[in-house]
Formats: sequence, C-alpha cells, structure tokens
Amino acid sequence: MKESTTLAVCSITTALSVVFLFLGGITYIFAYAMPILVGLLMIMIKTTFGTKSAWITYTATSLLSFMLVADRECMLMYIMIFGYYPIIKSAIDKIKLTPVRVIVKLILFNAMLCGCQLLLVYVFGIPFLSEGEGKYIIVIFAVMMNLLFLIYNKLTGMVFRLYKIKIEKRIKRIFK
Repeated sequence: MKESTTLAVCSITTALSVVFLFLGGITYIFAYAMPILVGLLMIMIKTTFGTKSAWITYTATSLLSFMLVADRECMLMYIMIFGYYPIIKSAIDKIKLTPVRVIVKLILFNAMLCGCQLLLVYVFGIPFLSEGEGKYIIVIFAVMMNLLFLIYNKLTGMVFRLYKIKIEKRIKRIFK
C-alpha cells in the first residue's frame, strides 16, 4: 500500500479517536466506553497497515488527547490500558499455556490500572473516593474493571477475527 494512503488513514483514525475520547467526558460510562471503542480502531490499523503504523497512530492519539481531552480519566484509560493493548495482544497470545497467558494479561492490566488511578489522584488531583464512600468500593471497582478487561480481551479477539474474515479485503480494495 502507498505510504500516502497509510498516512492519510492513520491521520483520519487519529482525528476520529481524539473526537471519541473528547466525547468520553459526556457521561461517566463514556469515560470507559470510548477508550475501549478507540482501542478497537487500532485493530484495523495494525492488521491492514502494520504494527509500526499502529504504534504511530496510538502515540499521536495519546499526545493529542493529552492536550485536548478534558476528561483525564478517559484520556488515561486510553493511554495506559485500552489504546495499546490491541497492538501488543498478539505478542502476549503467543504464550502457549493459557493460565500463564491470562495471568500475564491480568498483571499487566492491574499494574496499568493502579498506575492510572495513582496518576489521577496524585498528579491530576482527582479523588478516587468521595466523602462518605466506604473503602470496599475500591475492591468492587477493581473486580468490575478486571471483568471489563476480560470482556475487552475477548472482544478484541472477536473483532480481529471478524475484521480479518469480512472487512479487511474490502478495505484493501478501497485503498489500493
């Protein structure tokens, strides 16, 4: 594929991704839904245009969203968790033993989730708990986020297979 085509598609994807992340500030649920949606766009870029183009798109989206997106939680969820995961998922999936593979994914996710929450609290000054909320909320949040990540992991695999089987040929035909 031509480099100009790759650059144009990656640029449009970056712009669309920043708009979606900007919309993540509309409601609380969008702070998690939009980074997931934008992360799934990386599957198209990686599969059709290569890993290098996916990393460049991820980096550009991360930098622009850091400057333009008002919802810091949405932006950090994309940068630290959901944005790069579709790019590195295939490398982690090469681990032969399923329990080890799942444990590696969960350790990576939980480390990034803790880092994200620490940045939100100590760098951006956004409190994790409001006054009067119990400490058990942290445990519930962690469990729910781990379940969300496992669903996201399954979703990325399904979207990748769907894209490979049904959509990629059409996209390549359009961008000859």
